[in-house]
Amino acid sequence: MLYTKTTKEAIINTIGAAMESIPGILYVEYQKQYDQDIDKSKCPGLFVNDLRIDKTKMLKDITRNDFTIGLVGFVWAETGENLSTIMNTFLETIKDKLTVDRTWGGTVYTTNIDVIETDGGSKHPQGIFVIMTTVRFFSTE
Repeated sequence: MLYTKTTKEAIINTIGAAMESIPGILYVEYQKQYDQDIDKSKCPGLFVNDLRIDKTKMLKDITRNDFTIGLVGFVWAETGENLSTIMNTFLETIKDKLTVDRTWGGTVYTTNIDVIETDGGSKHPQGIFVIMTTVRFFSTE
């Protein structure tokens, strides 16, 4: 598969829907920066953000699109719970969702996780992480 009819909006909606399907996730929002109002009632939760799209003309009528999406996740540890364990479990679940089918049903060429960063527990009992992922697809524009 080289070319499929898709848009960055369709891709971000597909990824967002996949994140919403994670059992136990309480909150998914689009195009949001870190929200000071995040509390344990929204944890675990996730922001799905469209960051940029890099276009490279490959042939006269084919463009390679590298679409970068930022996922900002947040978890909460109750008294006696291990924040690192909770965050790592949620991170692994999201990574699994992103990589189980890197073509998202044949609608894109591939999906790669580029960067994973955490706050290292500095906001205990809340934990925050960022996953930067690139989705490659080809188009005629």
